Parts: sequence; structure tokens; C-alpha cells
Amino acid sequence: MIGMLSSGNDITEAKKAEEKIAHLASFPQLNPDPVIELNPDGSINYANAAAKTIFPDLESLGILHPFLVNCEAITAQILTDGINPIKREIRIGNHFYTQTLQYLESSKTIRIYSQDITERKNTEEALKESEKKYSSYIENAPDGVFLTDESGHFLEANPAASDITGYSRDEILAMKTLDILTGASLKNGKNHLLKVFEKGSAEADLQYRRKNGSIRWLNVNAVKLTKTRFLGFVKDITDRKRAENKLVYLSYHDQLTGLYNRRFFEEELKRLDTKRNLPLSVIMGDINGLKFINDSFGHNTGDDYLKKAAEIIRKSCRADDIIARLGGDEFVILLPKADALEAVKIINRILLRASTQTVSNFALSISFGYDTKKTEAQSILEIMENSESHMYRHKVYERTSMRSKTIDIIMDTLFLKSNRESQHSARVSMICELIASNLYFEKDDVNQIKIAGLIHDIGKIGIDEKILNKAGRLNNNEWEEIRKHPEAGWRILSSTKEFSELARFVLHHHEKFDGSGYPNGLKGEEIPIEARIIAIADAYDAITSERSYRKGVGKEEAVVEMRRCSGTHFDPKIVDVLINKVLPDFV
Repeated sequence: MIGMLSSGNDITEAKKAEEKIAHLASFPQLNPDPVIELNPDGSINYANAAAKTIFPDLESLGILHPFLVNCEAITAQILTDGINPIKREIRIGNHFYTQTLQYLESSKTIRIYSQDITERKNTEEALKESEKKYSSYIENAPDGVFLTDESGHFLEANPAASDITGYSRDEILAMKTLDILTGASLKNGKNHLLKVFEKGSAEADLQYRRKNGSIRWLNVNAVKLTKTRFLGFVKDITDRKRAENKLVYLSYHDQLTGLYNRRFFEEELKRLDTKRNLPLSVIMGDINGLKFINDSFGHNTGDDYLKKAAEIIRKSCRADDIIARLGGDEFVILLPKADALEAVKIINRILLRASTQTVSNFALSISFGYDTKKTEAQSILEIMENSESHMYRHKVYERTSMRSKTIDIIMDTLFLKSNRESQHSARVSMICELIASNLYFEKDDVNQIKIAGLIHDIGKIGIDEKILNKAGRLNNNEWEEIRKHPEAGWRILSSTKEFSELARFVLHHHEKFDGSGYPNGLKGEEIPIEARIIAIADAYDAITSERSYRKGVGKEEAVVEMRRCSGTHFDPKIVDVLINKVLPDFV
């Protein structure tokens, strides 16, 4: 959020990058008809897949391509006369196209939408040349063709028209054009007919209802044949409309949560920052511990956490409130005509709902701050800064509290995944405590190594339980997953003040005294003594514990193995303490 309110070249560049991404997202790549965008100098900025497929020489010829003939002159006309957009028809070989040239102020480009109207042109020519030829073409045309009178009654319909609408020819002939239209297209359909009357031809995208009740889209081109006869060419464009609507949706919505994105929020902030919307309140929200959850349980769990938070926020707000995810773990709510009391009510509703929800055993924790713009003189940016500052004051305590609780949740979850891990961690903790006591550690240090021994494998929380509980030996890929757990444990523990010192011990508990261990290949006393203790306790318990693929060895055999690895894998002094002082009394 701070990034949005700061100034500087980095923010400007980021803003430009966001605008470029949004502009690219708005470009109709999936449109089945050619769509091209030109820069002011005439070079091609974008061309969709259809344009590149239909015109393979487009990029090599550029503005000289027949499809772009006179585009420079038309651009000049748009800029000079202010006529925007401009429509025209062109012919390339035996193909005819309609083009709509539209100047986009935001990107200073000309976008050209086109449609192949060859069939329509050929049909019109056929009408002129021969009534017989016309009838044959209409009958076999792949697109729907209707003949209507001046009141919109259908006089004729080809088989394709029946396929598109779901009605038989006889059913169509008993209807009017407006009978199959629905929603706003009823009014648009009437306007379309008026244009045909006035200009002799017209084109429109209209929503219609098939006989089975499904709502779909038609592209309708109509021409006036005589004073009382009109010919309509229709094509179902539902798939194209859905693709375009999806692109528009994605350009203004966060894909994960379905909330509005930063781009939309910034536009709405400008639009709503008016006197008539005062008092205007802003609520800033931040998810507590999201990175912690991602590191511990993976990004899928983190995504579920975000989606649940978004759902609760949405249900707790009013219908006209603007809710957006600004990115990462940040949310913002814009409340038109809402004072501070209303903002507090909404925050309390969210917190109450969140208190009853969990994701993978994690309670939802969100920190909020708010401020209210009461007069026109106040800056909305200052209000947002105040909201953010208020939110961060709450977050300091709430985040720390949550992380401490989360360590317990992680260990409980790990032990639920694998009973073997639970028993192993308890034994390692006990051995670590005995070794530290016999090394005359201070009482607090003994307690610390005891805790470190208990949570030394916390990084395994992100490992599939099928690997943790596998009956046989692990393969190479599975071992690679296991070898990641010290670093994963370090990431989890180092993010908490309470456990940050223990994180270093956990990170290095698989280092070896001769430097052949992992993850950093530390050697000798470079390895923290606590990590050296955990390594010995961990190894001893592993040797003596039973596995599905081998039996655990007895104490005497384990001692032989520990002596064998003394000085290579393990610190010799600590091995001596284990063998001579701990094991004689250890059951």
C-alpha cells in the first residue's frame, strides 16, 4: 500500500508496467477475427493470433500491408476531426473486410477490429446477379440468413438460421425479429431496425434466447433490399463474447480472490472522491502471518487463507462498498457515505466472522486500520496513509501473537501426519536435554536445547505424509525432499522473535563434523554446539528405532556405530558425553 502512495521513478515505472500489463490484458488475443494495434509512427504494436494466421506477411510488410492501407491518413483524420471510431470496408483479393479504427487515448494507439464479410458481400452480389443464385446461396450459407418485412416479421429463413436459434423454419416464420431478443438487446434491436430503415444497412451484436431457453449472442448484419424487404445475416458469437468478457473481468479483478484489483480501486478512488460521497471512509486490512503460512504449509494453503479472508470481508461489507486486493496480503475497503462509526461496525463484523473460521487449523487473523474523509479540503491520499498507519499499529502485536501460536499448530499438525515423527522428536528432545546437562549448560540453555530437539524437524511440515510414513526405503527424489527440511525449519522459526535463536540450531542439525553435511557444509566448531548436540541425539535415535524396512539396533551396537562416526560425522567430545554419561542411565 505504501508503494501506491510514495513518489519517485521506481513507483512511476511500476505504474507504467501495471498500465502496460492491463493494456495487454485488454487486447482481444482470443478474438477469431483479425485485431491489430498500431503505434503513432505506424508500426504494429500488437496483432492477435487470427491476424498473424490470416496475414502471414503482416509483420514483414507492416503499414504497407493491404490490410492497413491508408491507416496513416485515417489516424490523422481521427486526431484532426475528432471522429472516433471510423468504420470502413476494404477488399484484399477475393476477400472483403469491415474495419473499425478506434483511437485509444490511454495508450496513444489505433486499434483495428475487423470482420470477414466475404460471405455477406458474395451474398449481396448474388442477389444482384440472380434471384435463383441468391436463393441457392441462402439455402446453403453456413451463417443464418433471414428475410423480413418492414414490421420485422420473418418471411424466410435458411437451415443455418434454424440451427442457430433452435426453432424450425415454420416456427420462425410465425415470429418477429424482436421475439427472440432478450434483455437490453430488445431496445438495441429496435435501434438496429431503425438504422437499417434510415441508412440501408446496419450491424449489431444482440443477445438472443434459443428455443431451449439458453441465452446467447448474435452478430447481425442487415441490408435493405426494397422498401418492404430486408435481408439479415446472423452469426453466433457467444464464444467470442465470453472470451472478451473474461478479459475485461481479469483486467479489473484479482484472479485468486475475485475481488477488485489495484487498477480498478485506483480508478474508483478518483471517481468516488467527491463531495456527494462524504463522509468517505477507507479501511486498510493486512493478513497476519501469510508468508509464515506459505513457508510452513505451502502456497496452496496460503491461497486458501486469502480466499477465505476475501469471502469473509465481502460478506461483511455493504453492497456498494468497493473491496479490493492490492496485492500480496493487503486489502482495502472504500466506504462511500460512511462515517468512522460505520467503518468500525464493518471491521467488527469481519473480525467476528473471522474468529469462527480456520484454514488448515489456522485461525484467520487480519489487522485493520481506518480513517474518514469528512471535508473536501482533506486529501484522500492522506486518509489512506492514516488508515495504513493505524493498521500497522494493530499488526505489530497481532502478528507476533499469531506466530507464537502457529509454532504449536505446526508441530501438532506434523505429529498428526506422522506418529513416528512425534515419538522421534520426543526422544531427541530428551537426549538433547541429558547431553546439555552433562555438558554443564546453564538451566535456560538446557531448556532451550530441549525445545530445539523437540522442534528440530519442524521443516518436515511441508513434506508429503506419504514420504514421511513410507514403509520402504526412500528413492533419490524423496531424499531430496527430505534434505530440504532444515532450511524450511529455519524459515519458519526465524520469522518469530521467540524462536529465532533456535532457528540457527535447526538449520545446521544435519551438518557433519568433517564438513560433508548439509545445507552449508560447515565444519567442526563452525557448527553451533546446539546443532552438534541435536545431530548426535537425532542419529542415535534413528539407529536404535525400528523402521518398516529394518529393525533398530541395540544400545551396544549403536555405541559402536557412534564411535565409528566420531570425528567424521559427529563432535568426538559430545559423542563421549553421550556414551559415557548419558547412555549408562538411558533406557
